[in-house]
Amino acid sequence: MDPTLLMALSFVLLLLIGVPVGISMGLAAVLAMTSANMPMSYLVQTAYSAVDEFTIIAVPMFILAGTLMEKGGLTRRLIGFSRAIVGPSPGGLATVTIVACTFFAAISGSGPATTAAIGSIMIPAMIRDGYDRGFGAAITSSAGGIGVVIPPSIPMIIYGITSETSISALFVAGVVPGLLLAVVLWLTSRFISVRRGYSSGDVEPRSLGNIGRAALEAKWALAAPVLILGGIYSGVFTVTEASVVAVLYALFVGIFVYREIRVPVFIDAVVYAVRITGTVMLVLVTGRIIGRMLSMFQVPQLVSGFLIETVSDPIMLIVLVLLMLVFIGMWMETLTQIIILTPLLLPVVANVGIDPIQFGIIFVIACEIGYSTPPLGVNLFVASEIGETTVEKVSKASIPFLFAEIAVMALVAFVPQLTLWLPGLLGFVN
Repeated sequence: MDPTLLMALSFVLLLLIGVPVGISMGLAAVLAMTSANMPMSYLVQTAYSAVDEFTIIAVPMFILAGTLMEKGGLTRRLIGFSRAIVGPSPGGLATVTIVACTFFAAISGSGPATTAAIGSIMIPAMIRDGYDRGFGAAITSSAGGIGVVIPPSIPMIIYGITSETSISALFVAGVVPGLLLAVVLWLTSRFISVRRGYSSGDVEPRSLGNIGRAALEAKWALAAPVLILGGIYSGVFTVTEASVVAVLYALFVGIFVYREIRVPVFIDAVVYAVRITGTVMLVLVTGRIIGRMLSMFQVPQLVSGFLIETVSDPIMLIVLVLLMLVFIGMWMETLTQIIILTPLLLPVVANVGIDPIQFGIIFVIACEIGYSTPPLGVNLFVASEIGETTVEKVSKASIPFLFAEIAVMALVAFVPQLTLWLPGLLGFVN
């Protein structure tokens, strides 16, 4: 049997019988290598080279930083500041959720982490004020996905490593689309809230005084994204160095300012970060092996050539790629699809004039949509668990938000300046 076909079939079969993604990819690669009579030393060499990169240090550091900031009291103060900004308005608590998720996104770099951190406070608050459980969980699940679009973003780091694209440029490029996602989610939630009569909850009137007091209370939390992203964009430190700065800042604020991080809390945060990082590294290593083998057998060239020859219209080709990303995102874990699909699809979209940075943001938005689509949407499970409702109800309530997010993804695909203007302005692209 052809090694590529054997690798694909074995990977799918292993997933169907419940083998974890990282192990499935590794076993599939071993079977294909055995079929092609390749030496097992290639497996070890490729695995080592996959993690022998300075940039990868940013992944566990940003995971740890986000966890420490959540446990250190920054999340609660960001929500308080968001409440002051929104004030009393129809669907005000839904708006607070979106605003808080947007702020926390500039700290965590993770969609599920953002959903859990904000949802644990906002979903019960919305339910107490008469919001439908499914709606409250759905808006949190969708807004939590902004965590991977607004920098820092762990999927952007993985895409940058896989495609050999500047991670700093990707971070800059994600700002405008991330804010655009927040706006369209707010418009959608506002429309639904007005129709259903959802209130703003027990919120003080919006005033400069209230906003000022909330900003003062949350000043250390608000300074975090300014320090992290400002340092990257100004060139003071690299993405990897920024991740370490984020951890040190979270520790300083949590221990000496808010005094909410104690030794047991710190240990829990480190254990969580190590566990998540282990999973990410396994997927990264096995995915790199599969990616190298696909390149060796010229699969990306074959896929690119087939799509370009089959679909002659560039617009239809882009639409086909977008639909493919959304569909695959429903069934495949985020980092896995980035590692496997990037070498396959990047040559295709590059042939019709899409910049690698632009495609990276499109891909990350597709991943964000995947977080809120069944059957494997991680945010759906997190939000439904917090809201004590079923995934089916959350999925149904998420449909309007998914259409809004897909519209933004299409807009980013057909309007390059949404992603390339800011990186060009700051000198990251020519």
